[in-house]
Amino acid sequence: MRGEEELLTTATAVRRAISLLKRRTRETQTHDLSLPETAVMSRLDRHGPDSISGLARWEQITPQAMGATVGGLESRGLLHRIPDPHDKRRGLLSLTEAGADLLRTARDNRTEQIAHALADNFTPEEIAEIRRAATLFERIAQFL
Repeated sequence: MRGEEELLTTATAVRRAISLLKRRTRETQTHDLSLPETAVMSRLDRHGPDSISGLARWEQITPQAMGATVGGLESRGLLHRIPDPHDKRRGLLSLTEAGADLLRTARDNRTEQIAHALADNFTPEEIAEIRRAATLFERIAQFL
């Protein structure tokens, strides 16, 4: 039973640490994208064009709610719609150049923010340990 307790304690520590990191980077963001907008743009950037219903399934929300998010991004020129080559009734969404630039800038800003925190507050040994732990966090994510 002790092993299970240790696993739960570790899982709690990981969840708390990642939640705090996400919350702090959101609080200090330098762009005007909401969390749902960032999620949609990141998904399109990583996986290519998708429909509103596909994005809604991925985010586990209704197509209507996704439509509102997508509509806001389209009106700001961050997404554009193209006909689906397999189903002409459906549109596929992808990032515009402006959308890709904004997303890249937002990611670069977050990365620089974390890099500064590392440089100012951690030893080289701790930074190496964090880098090794980051790959383990990615593995955890693969199994969720």
